[in-house]
Amino acid sequence: MQKGRTQLAAGFVAYGPATSLVLRIAGDVSVFTLDGRGEWVQVVVAAKVPEASGEFAINTARERFWDAATLGYVKESVAGEAGPAGKRYNMRWVGSMVADILRILMRGGIFLYPLDSETVSKGGRLRLLYEANPMAWLVEGAGGLSTTGRQEILDVEPTGIHQRVPVILGSAEEVRRVEAWYAKG
Repeated sequence: MQKGRTQLAAGFVAYGPATSLVLRIAGDVSVFTLDGRGEWVQVVVAAKVPEASGEFAINTARERFWDAATLGYVKESVAGEAGPAGKRYNMRWVGSMVADILRILMRGGIFLYPLDSETVSKGGRLRLLYEANPMAWLVEGAGGLSTTGRQEILDVEPTGIHQRVPVILGSAEEVRRVEAWYAKG
């Protein structure tokens, strides 16, 4: 029952065309791949999330539940070069936070599972202690940012083991854009 900033380690394994292990123990975020002999080979020594990106990951089937900040951010991103952001965006949604975070660690982007009208009574969708904090700690360890929309995920004071929170994390420039939408009110 401590804030996420006190974590000493976090990691996950993603299985697909390659099996990847992402791990942070106090310092940098490392990425390993399982080779044909069953051994882990370090392929990234110190992962760095690019500061800016043109990709966002959000479940658009939930749009009818979104708040004004989320609607504004997504609308601005979808507008592309002609919109206020002034660049083209692609939406990527795997439906798995682990897979989306692996992609963000490798090439940037932002993952959003914001508070919405359906999850507000629970405080959010994802669990603070064993979903949001570990992923936020990995992303921030690689130079990205994380937020609930109103505060940094790693600074949320836990109130219960299964406490839920909104989760927005990834490339710093994109997280700041979302935070600006929340600051508008």
